[in-house]
Amino acid sequence: MKEEKRKGTWTEEEDKQLEWYVSLFGERRWDFLAQVSGLKRSGKSCRLRWVNYLHPGLKHGRMSPQEEQLVLQLHSYWGNRWSRIARKLPGRTDNEIKNYWRTRMRKIAQERKMNSSLALSSYNDTNHYFNEPQSRTEREEEEEETIEGDLMDQKWKDIELSFEDGSNEVWDVSCNQMTSLVEECYLDSLWKLEE
Repeated sequence: MKEEKRKGTWTEEEDKQLEWYVSLFGERRWDFLAQVSGLKRSGKSCRLRWVNYLHPGLKHGRMSPQEEQLVLQLHSYWGNRWSRIARKLPGRTDNEIKNYWRTRMRKIAQERKMNSSLALSSYNDTNHYFNEPQSRTEREEEEEETIEGDLMDQKWKDIELSFEDGSNEVWDVSCNQMTSLVEECYLDSLWKLEE
């Protein structure tokens, strides 16, 4: 009869036992290590516990502002390639970076959703009942969205023209612009997923 594997939260004793066996046998052959250690865990579970929590080279705690900026910048280049991004941030795991990104995007999405619902409710409360014109801030927001859309259309046209001309011009786009574009695209996809 096959021995049942333990699942769920790791205990402090299990962590110490895993650390001891990794120091004896090294960071390889996880199925063997799980078996000889007597942890009653799968090799995959042992490997993930070591890589994501117990490895001595890991940084724990919040990311520094520099790390956050680097994650945003690298995500704008590479997208959701978390392992590739993690290689540029020593001591941070791909799982940690992915969780940071998703938590940050969820927060921004919730803030935008709350702001849009507040704006909609204030619009309904005032304009619907009293038939007043839009407030200046709402008009400004609509104008800004139109201008941003026009600017992006122009950038894409410029890019297409440069490829047609065969020029190898390097585009001067700041990281902040790229990051905001990526965030907007990602948030738009989040909204579509929720609906």
